[in-house]
Amino acid sequence: MNKWMLTILVVAIFSGGCQSLRPLPEAKKEAYDRWHQTRAQMLCNVAGEHLKVGQLPEAMDKARQAVALDPNLTAARTILAKVYIERGLYDEAVGELETIARTCPNTPEVHYLLGVAQEKAGRLPEALVCYNRAAALDAEHLDAVKAAAEVHVAMGNPRMAMLLVESRVRAATDDPGMFELAGRIALMNDEPAQAAKYFQQARDLDFRNVRYHENLAQAQHQAGQHEAAAETLRELMTHKDYKAPAWLYAMLGDSYLSAGQNDKARDAYWQASELDPASPGIWVKIAKAALATGDMSRAVLASQHAMQLQPDGLEAVLVLGYALLRDGQTARSIRVLTQASAAHPESGMLLCLLGRAHAQAGDEAQAMRCYAGAVKLDPQDVVARALLAGEGVRKLTKTE
Repeated sequence: MNKWMLTILVVAIFSGGCQSLRPLPEAKKEAYDRWHQTRAQMLCNVAGEHLKVGQLPEAMDKARQAVALDPNLTAARTILAKVYIERGLYDEAVGELETIARTCPNTPEVHYLLGVAQEKAGRLPEALVCYNRAAALDAEHLDAVKAAAEVHVAMGNPRMAMLLVESRVRAATDDPGMFELAGRIALMNDEPAQAAKYFQQARDLDFRNVRYHENLAQAQHQAGQHEAAAETLRELMTHKDYKAPAWLYAMLGDSYLSAGQNDKARDAYWQASELDPASPGIWVKIAKAALATGDMSRAVLASQHAMQLQPDGLEAVLVLGYALLRDGQTARSIRVLTQASAAHPESGMLLCLLGRAHAQAGDEAQAMRCYAGAVKLDPQDVVARALLAGEGVRKLTKTE
């Protein structure tokens, strides 16, 4: 072979070899992109694990690295937005979620999280739009429905909130939170009987949740279902590891008292006082139960104790004045009520009771002046108007 031909062949071989080993620009870019995407996904997975255990700084750092490597990795941006929300960086969260929404406009979770960020930032109308969008994209996204209802309540529209919840509550057959929300909104709308029905369903779905028992008892009591409320409270007290607070015993006492079970009411109130002896309201309840059982001495002592705890308490002085009147201590009742009327000149009930005390003492003229004062304070006061007209005055002059 000629020397020049050999030279040409060698050059050709080496030129071709180098050409085949050198990556094309497109192939090189694709390789780098794949590497970045793989690395970004790994970082995103690590960020998600940090988020699950509440390691927010670490989650934020890894999510940011993932987004830097792959700006289109929505999972990383979503994690980053969740971290921002948890850390109170709501504007940053909104920015991330709006970026995702532009590329994934039909993802319910993105609109839901955007609503969360907007709500926490105080932008309720914007949050409501986002929640409604999430619910429209996914009919089973009950969290979005509940969140929208809460926003309606926060905006002063409990009726609209109720309409929204009622449109979905029948489908929430296994979601006690939806029924609990419906119950709370029903109470806001002054519908305690309906609230009791919703709370009953919430409790039946999650019997171990003591809050549902408490809510149910409160709604039943407000609806006048006193025996049912007492039963719910007694059932709640049997729950393992549940320590009934003072207010619960007080409510149990209220339920018993309203149902005419005065002795049980008294006992429940005493248990409440042992848990919260500094509550003037509980001592007033004890006094009322004592009145209902005819124990005037205990009623006087309990109401006096309430006044010691809260000297300006109107309810305590009313109960004390009435207990003294029932106990035949008319003069003392007049002194107590007269002194209280100076501190509570706006109370027509106090004036009516003072008038009864004067009538029982035989001073009908002073009694009528008290009744007239009560009518002046509230011209629609039926009791005061009846007393002023002289109805039953002769009966009031006798000790009850």
